Amino acid sequence: MKRITAVFTLAGLLIFASCDKLKELADINFSVDYKETVDVPGLPNNPNIPPTEGLTESIPRIGTATNSEETIKQYNTSSDLIKSVKLGKLDLIFEGPASQNFDLVDSIWVFVATSSTGNNEQLIAHKYGVPRNVRQVSMDIVDLNLKDHFLQDSMYFRLQGHFYKAPDSATRLTIDTRFDAVANPLGD
Repeated sequence: MKRITAVFTLAGLLIFASCDKLKELADINFSVDYKETVDVPGLPNNPNIPPTEGLTESIPRIGTATNSEETIKQYNTSSDLIKSVKLGKLDLIFEGPASQNFDLVDSIWVFVATSSTGNNEQLIAHKYGVPRNVRQVSMDIVDLNLKDHFLQDSMYFRLQGHFYKAPDSATRLTIDTRFDAVANPLGD
């Protein structure tokens, strides 16, 4: 009797594990790239930056349309079947002027929100010890499920830095991101 119980228990575990494995095999993985270039006319209110201490300040939020519904349809799935959306890459790139580089900051934080007023804002990336004399920085990604942000019509990025010098008034900055999504037609 004990032997039969053990066999049924083992069979049940194998079937349960197989179902999870089948669900995992049904995952639909896709990536969505967003690239937004904006003008950054210096820091808000032209603050006085102490030369030796620096100043932590944010530039105004940058909105970008997600077009998530169209993207999701391309993969023959729907928003209610999305399991997770994670940030896979975030690069900041100075497009101009030619003299502008990241020497003006030593740390950068990037937040994302679901509205221009900062609803549901979350830290999604950061970079401490920003390299000198570079025009592009690859940020360190925070491992978060950003599904709720991705499924909105727009996302709003806020960049905060510890500045030693304000950006040039003619600065153009590109935020280059990749979001990695997982959907599953079998549900969770």
